[in-house]
Amino acid sequence: MPKKRRSSRNIYSFIMILLGIILIIFWMPLWIWLVILGIVLIIFGINLYYR
Repeated sequence: MPKKRRSSRNIYSFIMILLGIILIIFWMPLWIWLVILGIVLIIFGINLYYR
């Protein structure tokens, strides 16, 4: 029984995360996404460089 309760909680947390992401996507201007993409690319580049 506790396993079922946990899986439903995981589903609720997934829905909440998804709603948060959707809200962020709808309220963010495009340039903020470009800034985030640039930061992510820089981090990946640094990780690959030092590997």
